[in-house]
Amino acid sequence: MFKGLSYLIDRLLGLIMWPLAAAVVYYYPEIFSLFIATVRSFVENASPIYLAGATFFLIFRFNFLPFLKFPSAWNKKGEFSFAERLNIWEHERAHWFFAILTFKFGSRIEVYDKPNEMGAAGMFYSSTNSYNWLITIGPYFFPTFTFLLLPLFLVPYEPLYPFLEFLLGWSISFHIIQNIEDVIRNWKPSEGSYTDLTTLTQRFHNQTKFSIFRSRVFAIVMIPALNLIIFSFVLLFLMKNL
Repeated sequence: MFKGLSYLIDRLLGLIMWPLAAAVVYYYPEIFSLFIATVRSFVENASPIYLAGATFFLIFRFNFLPFLKFPSAWNKKGEFSFAERLNIWEHERAHWFFAILTFKFGSRIEVYDKPNEMGAAGMFYSSTNSYNWLITIGPYFFPTFTFLLLPLFLVPYEPLYPFLEFLLGWSISFHIIQNIEDVIRNWKPSEGSYTDLTTLTQRFHNQTKFSIFRSRVFAIVMIPALNLIIFSFVLLFLMKNL
């Protein structure tokens, strides 16, 4: 039953793909205005600890701290560092989350110590061996760590909140920087290979130059808009708990 339902959702997402992109383009001014208004209201009312967490990650990430350096992608053993595996886990977990939302139960992820035979640091495996654009594009707009932290704000224990606020600010900076890096890294695949952002409209073995172009157009339209929508939701949620 779930396999059939998953297939039906895949087909539905395929049908609404371009109409949805057109609607997003049409409503971009409203989406952007909502985001700006939400950010302004949040900044005026929220604790500065959020900003401290976000700023700390940026300073740490770009090695502005003289006593603490951001880990490189590799450790001394020639394996992926913990920081790199954390990045990969966050990315692949977002693929997995949207697979579960589209009824692909049994999907799984793997994160490797060293690149596998395809040169990948991690992989997502669909339980149905089928995908949809929501699964593929998920990591580029869904901040996994942020959404793992949000439910903790419902815990009625105020001494916990400053730590959560700092971590949430950190997680938002993490997502933004990681998102930018992932888009740059996955914009152009190596010869004979593929990336998330080239397979949104056609799977790898069937992709053409035109399908890659269409995938990139869809990514350009949807990734910024979905990030604005998601973070508007996040900030509205937090403001209700101020």
